[in-house]
Amino acid sequence: MHKAHFNYCQYSSRYQKYLDGLNPNTFNPAFSNGSIMDIGFYCIAAAVFLFGGPQKVLASAHLLPSGVDGHGTAILSYPDFDLLISHSKVTNSHLASEIQGEKGSIIIEHIAECDRLTIQYSNGEVEHIELPQAENSMYYEAEAFAQRIQHKGPYTSQHSLTVANLLSEIRKQTGVHFPADAV
Repeated sequence: MHKAHFNYCQYSSRYQKYLDGLNPNTFNPAFSNGSIMDIGFYCIAAAVFLFGGPQKVLASAHLLPSGVDGHGTAILSYPDFDLLISHSKVTNSHLASEIQGEKGSIIIEHIAECDRLTIQYSNGEVEHIELPQAENSMYYEAEAFAQRIQHKGPYTSQHSLTVANLLSEIRKQTGVHFPADAV
């Protein structure tokens, strides 16, 4: 493996309300929200689950006048590869996420759901893998939370702590501050 790109950019249905001068929770720092916390989280969590914590992170973001990030990027540096994360609440993207290696690439259509994977081998072969999902995609988050309470499943406290620390570091580097940070 040499490179990866995790992408989650989804135009928020509440963004127009924000542009119209309203203050929906999606773009309100009082709710500790914004792009990295809302949907960028899925990219970060997938990276930590698959590869562990990075050695270094470098982040940038576009801050809205409210103080939250509308979109941003982060580079997670591992010993042998870099992982680029793109996240946005103010634009749509139709790009998949991808893990690249010498023998091929794994293409993940929806990083938050991982319902379809395509393996594109360097020799031209293609393998499609579909993973049936529950109708309510939040089911898996609730299940993981319940397993964590029962000390079962693949997620650990260290995994959660690594994700939380990465989110905090990304916010620090991009200048996103929440009132809850002072608590």
